[in-house]
Amino acid sequence: MEGRSIKHISIQSGLIETMGYEPQHALLEIRLSSNGKVWQYRDVPEDVWYQLREDHHPDAYFRRYVCGHYRESLLADECGSPCPEAQA
Repeated sequence: MEGRSIKHISIQSGLIETMGYEPQHALLEIRLSSNGKVWQYRDVPEDVWYQLREDHHPDAYFRRYVCGHYRESLLADECGSPCPEAQA
């Protein structure tokens, strides 16, 4: 999948700046608002993408149903925590 680009959409969220999904390979990407890092999650079912996109509380949905449930990798050069802590 080198060189591919997943189209992201902006959302209203304290944690997530943008997110995108590529259904052919079941890849979900999340760009964090706090630091701009992009995390990629593999083998994410399409219905999880639709639920995340439509949920009234995408941050909570992301933490509850995505973080720790799918293989994840940081696409940026820097290292960080794949599942951000809840903001107070």
